[in-house]
Amino acid sequence: MRLVLIGDIGWSSLYHLGDEAMTDYALEALRERGVDSVTVVAGEPEVASSFYGVEAVRRIGFRNSLDRSHNARRLASVLDVARGRGSLEPNDPAHAVIDAVRGSDAVLVAGGGNLNSFFPQHIYERAALTGVAKVLGKPYALTSQTVGPLVRDDDRTVLEEILRGALAVGAREEATERLVLGLGADPARVVRTMDDAYGLVATDADRTAVETWATGSYIVASFAEKASTTLIEQDEYHALAARTLRDLADGLDMKILLVPHAGTLVRGKTARDQESNARIASLAGERVRPTAMLTARELTALTDGAELVVGTRYHPAIFAARSAVPAISIAPNMYSSVRMRYSARNVGTGDYVLSLDTWQNGGLQRAASELLEHQQAARQHLAAVRGQRVEEHRRWWDALVSSLESGDPVSGDLGMSDVAAFRSPGDWSLANIALLEATERFDELRMTEKWRRDELEQRIKLLRRQRADLRRKLEAGAQTPAPPAGRPHAVRRVLGRVRRAVASDGRDRVRR
Repeated sequence: MRLVLIGDIGWSSLYHLGDEAMTDYALEALRERGVDSVTVVAGEPEVASSFYGVEAVRRIGFRNSLDRSHNARRLASVLDVARGRGSLEPNDPAHAVIDAVRGSDAVLVAGGGNLNSFFPQHIYERAALTGVAKVLGKPYALTSQTVGPLVRDDDRTVLEEILRGALAVGAREEATERLVLGLGADPARVVRTMDDAYGLVATDADRTAVETWATGSYIVASFAEKASTTLIEQDEYHALAARTLRDLADGLDMKILLVPHAGTLVRGKTARDQESNARIASLAGERVRPTAMLTARELTALTDGAELVVGTRYHPAIFAARSAVPAISIAPNMYSSVRMRYSARNVGTGDYVLSLDTWQNGGLQRAASELLEHQQAARQHLAAVRGQRVEEHRRWWDALVSSLESGDPVSGDLGMSDVAAFRSPGDWSLANIALLEATERFDELRMTEKWRRDELEQRIKLLRRQRADLRRKLEAGAQTPAPPAGRPHAVRRVLGRVRRAVASDGRDRVRR
């Protein structure tokens, strides 16, 4: 089978460990099932091709803009060209994507958390790819997705169109499963799955690559470079991370390995988390050590030997669950909270996702001490869940590839079964859950209000443009020479006739 795969990957200046991990595993899973011809849609094709050893084409390209009109027009133009109508510039990257889909047997959307209104460019990119697949009669599916949690009305219709034609939709948490069903996806085709990065396993080469770091007892920490919330200032966020990590190092007598999640693999250069990690480490002291930028598989190797994983990044906890290592996630906003809480519930550890308030009040240190005190039980729990989830994940990928090959929707018992919860014995847990729920409500209100303001501002700009156009037309009309004397203007003659007809009709009505 020849397949086109899209992931948010393949940049020379940025390696986003979580996005790359899901595409990396998708390629592995496809190869294991006999799919040996894959073309990846990527940011920079040459980067993706070199890194993964596959053919690649540049993504079509859409805007991250409040005004969706440009994206809507571009989407329509791309689909017209796929139908054999319309035209695009000869060097438009859409041509290569359309040709790749035309030469393929199926299309797959790799895992991600970008199908929401924070990332309209990704919604439209996937709408274009799946739309081209539909036009050309190619089956398509989605795997390892978070959809939402917030979707604007104008994005909703685009998502509905993507979901409506999919043979299968892999929802990596319960919240996404509910939302995609509400968006009109066929319930028989929606399957709750693990995040595909859960399937990633380190090789000997990966373990060798991190052996200088993986010595003694250590904690893996991963913090996003920005707080991504209005509830804490950036400097305060970095100081809080430093203080927390210093407390963990001193209190538990372990070194902290501060791993960048988004950065660059280019030697001698740094970006994003690499730069913020340097600031955090400088505040925390010598026992907190920033690592080099690692690949996703190298981080799985490093996680295998960790005592604990902590941080505000989402995917390190996924790797930890696969390695049967206890993890504590921090969710400072709604987007993080929904993804982290529900993915943690997939392995029964939902109690160990902390709110910003809990973190600010020493909750991470308490939770870490608690988990390490009960470390054997926590590891046994995660190992038992792993046996179950790995088998379910295998069945999902078997069914997914079979569906894409046959063109028939997924079938069979593919959902994830329930697992027991590994509960916190502490009395802080219930209050923390309430704070997370409050965070989600606050962010939902804040963002919907922001979008409402944004829409009003867009309307005001449109009205101002229309007013300026009318003013120009009126000014141009005022400069038009008056008609010659004795020759009534045609419009005036018509208006006169209308007035006389109205007056006559009025007299007739009075008589009747």
